[in-house]
Amino acid sequence: MAETDFKIDLNNPNFEYIDSEKRLLEVLEIVEKEKMLAVDSEGTGLDPYLTRVLFVQIGTRDKAYVIDARKVDCQKLKGLLENKNILKILQNAKFDYEVLKVKYDIEIQNMFDTMLAERIVTAGMERGNSSLLAIANNRLGITLDKDYESYEWDKLGEKGNPTERQLKYAAGDVLILFPIFDQQYAQIKKEGLLETAKLEFRLIQPVADMEITGAYIDVSKWRENLREQEIKRNELTKKIQDEIRPLYKNTQFDLFGEQVDVINLNSQPQLLELLNDKLGLDAPSTGEEILSKLNHPIAKMLLEYRGYQKMISAFGENLLSKIHKVTGRIHPDFIQIGADSGRFACSNPNLQQIPRESTFRSCFMAFPGNKLVTADYSQIELRVMGEYSQDPELMKAYLSGQDLHTMTASLMYGIPITKVRKTVERQAAKTINFGLMYGRGANSLADQLGVSVDEARNLMDKYFNTFKKVKKWLDTVAKETVKKGYSVTLVGRKRWFRVPDPSDPMYDRLISHIERQGKNTPIQGSSADMTKFALIYIYDRIKKEGLKAHLILTVHDEVVLEVAEADAEKARVAVEEEMKRAGKQILKTVPVECAVEVADLWQH
Repeated sequence: MAETDFKIDLNNPNFEYIDSEKRLLEVLEIVEKEKMLAVDSEGTGLDPYLTRVLFVQIGTRDKAYVIDARKVDCQKLKGLLENKNILKILQNAKFDYEVLKVKYDIEIQNMFDTMLAERIVTAGMERGNSSLLAIANNRLGITLDKDYESYEWDKLGEKGNPTERQLKYAAGDVLILFPIFDQQYAQIKKEGLLETAKLEFRLIQPVADMEITGAYIDVSKWRENLREQEIKRNELTKKIQDEIRPLYKNTQFDLFGEQVDVINLNSQPQLLELLNDKLGLDAPSTGEEILSKLNHPIAKMLLEYRGYQKMISAFGENLLSKIHKVTGRIHPDFIQIGADSGRFACSNPNLQQIPRESTFRSCFMAFPGNKLVTADYSQIELRVMGEYSQDPELMKAYLSGQDLHTMTASLMYGIPITKVRKTVERQAAKTINFGLMYGRGANSLADQLGVSVDEARNLMDKYFNTFKKVKKWLDTVAKETVKKGYSVTLVGRKRWFRVPDPSDPMYDRLISHIERQGKNTPIQGSSADMTKFALIYIYDRIKKEGLKAHLILTVHDEVVLEVAEADAEKARVAVEEEMKRAGKQILKTVPVECAVEVADLWQH
């Protein structure tokens, strides 16, 4: 849409300032007849618990109503905003939902989020971010004034009159959403993305509730774990320094006669000197992948050191600083479309980084009087691959309830299932199952399995001779992705790729990347969609049954709830049933399995 098609004058928007309850009630009678409204809020901060709401804006296509939240009881908006028959258009709906829920107990219903819509229709494209500033610029050819701090919102006291500039800003933020909506909705329909959009918009409420609730953490236990990690890291540091000391001529001592560390284990140049010049290992870098390939005890110790250091620096006291001063809980930011495949991302802090086997996980606990219900899909990405490929051997394993990795090992190595060793054949089969699904070749599998490239290639041949339809599907979907320029999940979510011109000097490399992603994205994306359905179904079931329960975390194919102890068993049953119902939305022929546990700790 060209700039000339943009009908709203943002320098002089049509708006009305509402500062009396009498006028608010009159306006509500007017706008409740609309089929579609734009909604926004302005406040003094981004934290729903700490912000002071200044305005709530309600917009029709031709007029904005800027309601002064300091002078009017915005709870009176509850009936309007919870009316499921009116579509509400918002930018970053999750934020406004959380603010209005925390401040006024308003749960906005029937939302269209322009930020999520933009991510849906541009997944994989390089179109900048999905802020209102970027969307308005890309779609409408206009530049919004988003120098938020210059509007001096924090100077608006309890009764002070807003400036004309502040009111125009607030009005513009809702009026601009209509032309953006028109373009996005048309594009969503054209690309066949309605089901994806419905899924993402229905998910806003469960995700917002998850963020509002937050997770409870045992601070003393966390610090105790942290101290243990630091002790182990320090002991390992000393061991490494003692091992490499003879390789260096000069041994230095500090003022107290203690030997100084030979090198800084966090310095890449010093580590490269150690690995290449001192140990002769020919390491191109010090990354974890390289260290894991180096057959040397020092490299193994450095890898172990890196693990301790990563946990300590990524979390440590930093995570405890995220405990909210109002709630006493940690409230991460869950990003619904955190990857082009549709997968979630998590930040501030990123709880997805905590390894499953880590003792740090067990520090996340149910508050006294509550329980945690943790649910985890079983081998969900491999089940999705079975759904796509319809391979008879895969189907046989799932329909018979056999462990897929064990059965794969039995077929590949030609040995009875009872003879498959968990740490040898099964582990190799597991590596191959996941590796081929992610488009890995013989070289990559050889590194992972610790075998020669020829051996890895031989294992791949055995695998594909066993699962012939898997190979056929992987080859077909890779070619189709290059041909069409996008991949698609079982729900219909798309991820676009820029297919290079054959004259591009990087053509082969870029095509290989697209083919790899073309294999993986439908699997990873369909799995993510399944978890999203599960979150929606669980959230709806909790509300329907009136259970004292809240979603608190999701990590890929895992869902965690905190539940009042009296409702724990009901919640466990509900979660298992809804996880399986969500699975059947995606998998029509492959059975869905999930493990559900009730415990005091996050222990999956």
